[in-house]
Amino acid sequence: MLAKNRNVPDYAFLVVLLLLLGTTTASGQQSPREILDQVWSQARENVYPPSLTETHFTAERLGALRKRAAKVADVYALTPLINEFLAQLGVSHTRFYDNHSVEFYFFRSLFGTRDPDQPAINHIGAFFATDGGYYVVRETLNGYPAERAGLRRGDVVVRANGEVFHPFLSFNPAAGPVKLEVRRNTDRFEVPVSPVSENPNRSLANAIANSAKTFSRNGKRIGYIRLWSGTGAAHLAAYRESVADHLMASDAVVLDLRGGFGGAWYEYADPFFADRSGYFRFSVVNRDGVQAFEPPQQDNDKYFAGPMAVLIDDGTRSGKEGVAYLFQRAGRAPLIGRTTAGAFSAGMGIFNDSSLPYFLCLSVAEYMLDGRKVEGVGIEPDVVVEYPLDRSLDSDPQLEAALDLLAR
Repeated sequence: MLAKNRNVPDYAFLVVLLLLLGTTTASGQQSPREILDQVWSQARENVYPPSLTETHFTAERLGALRKRAAKVADVYALTPLINEFLAQLGVSHTRFYDNHSVEFYFFRSLFGTRDPDQPAINHIGAFFATDGGYYVVRETLNGYPAERAGLRRGDVVVRANGEVFHPFLSFNPAAGPVKLEVRRNTDRFEVPVSPVSENPNRSLANAIANSAKTFSRNGKRIGYIRLWSGTGAAHLAAYRESVADHLMASDAVVLDLRGGFGGAWYEYADPFFADRSGYFRFSVVNRDGVQAFEPPQQDNDKYFAGPMAVLIDDGTRSGKEGVAYLFQRAGRAPLIGRTTAGAFSAGMGIFNDSSLPYFLCLSVAEYMLDGRKVEGVGIEPDVVVEYPLDRSLDSDPQLEAALDLLAR
């Protein structure tokens, strides 16, 4: 249980708090209509804010959804129908996933197996957005097949081995090399990729370590690290070790919080602060009331004290928004990029039975930072720099802006 006015425990990044809120399972073979009814029941009973129960969970809406569900053949056709409804709730951490999505296996690792290595799938280490039925590369994980193949933000992956591309189905269940047809601006080309067999949660931890590097700019050594996710002990260990081994001797450091997942909290700021005296307080607001927390005080013996810049964008979400706010609040580093996602609710994992081909993440609480609302609002940058997704650029303008600032 979370107690009022207590210090937040170690590893109190959002995901751990979410797990403490509980999970729900279901079992058995079910029709699309039965799955819909279970999703409806769980969401109606648990969603935060509770006002959504009256405004959106009406008999008329349920009846209309049931009629549509009766016309679909399986859970894969049901998924977009359910997500269309859930999107209308207007809260983050609320989405239905089937086992034809890479994210499904990430959440199975978090809420099901509680093991960053299980279950393993074939993937190339890329995040995608959809546009007109096509998959557009948002980010590529450092050191993973998509990056090694030269894919970059704004590239449109059209086909895989001559078939319409899909981030999961193009690589599963069969493994082995796949030839991708890619559209980059007005050019088209083919590139081979060989997917890894690994849970995405483990891949995120590995990519943190792979991201650490040093740039030389105007005679200065500028360290860089990308925090892809803070969703487990492996991620924190990779982050701490990379900072200690690669960044401490730098003249300046860029901390990249863009994309990936959330989960990070106070521990991810510690390598850059002498202590926690300037850290934020936070509260959790749910159906039972408000629970307030203060940062547990500690001194950090080894930390980087030099100049910094922090990169954010609309893919910076959940706990990483808290980390971004902390740097801004303390005046430790300017935030460069775009306003964060404003995805600052707590998501409960529902339907965690390993036999089920679907999973529901549902908002059951909201976090406030120093009494400030972040959900639906986000954290604004100090320096606005765009990085368009509708075209592919030769360089990263947000990173370049940070390097130029620190090289002065």
